[in-house]
Amino acid sequence: MSVIHPRNRLVNFRLSEVEFEQLREASIRAGARSLSEFARNSVLRSLEEFTLAGSSARGRLAALDRRVAELELAVGSLLRLFGAGRFSPVARELAFACGGSSVTLDPGSTEEREPGR
Repeated sequence: MSVIHPRNRLVNFRLSEVEFEQLREASIRAGARSLSEFARNSVLRSLEEFTLAGSSARGRLAALDRRVAELELAVGSLLRLFGAGRFSPVARELAFACGGSSVTLDPGSTEEREPGR
C-alpha cells in the first residue's frame, strides 16, 4: 500500500525534563501509540484550531455586523410605531423597561415617572 503523503519532514525542539514528563503523561492518558504520534497530532490540531479561529473570527464579525444592522432596522421600526402612538402606555412602559430607559409611563396616564415610583 502506497502512502499518499509520506512523512519525510522532521521537526525538532527541546523540552525540559518537566515538560517532557508532562508530554509523556498526556500521551499515555490520550492512548497514543507513541510520543511522536501524540506530539504530531497535538501540533496539527493546534494548527487547525489556529486556522479556524482566524476565519471564524472574521465570520463572527460579519455575522455581528449583520445582526447590528437588523437591530438598527427593528429599533427604527419600533421608534416609528411609538411615534405613531400604536402602543398602549403599558406596552410602552414594558418596552422602555426592557431597553433600560430612565423614563416610563404610568398605565392609564400620559405622565412620565421615574422607575421605581
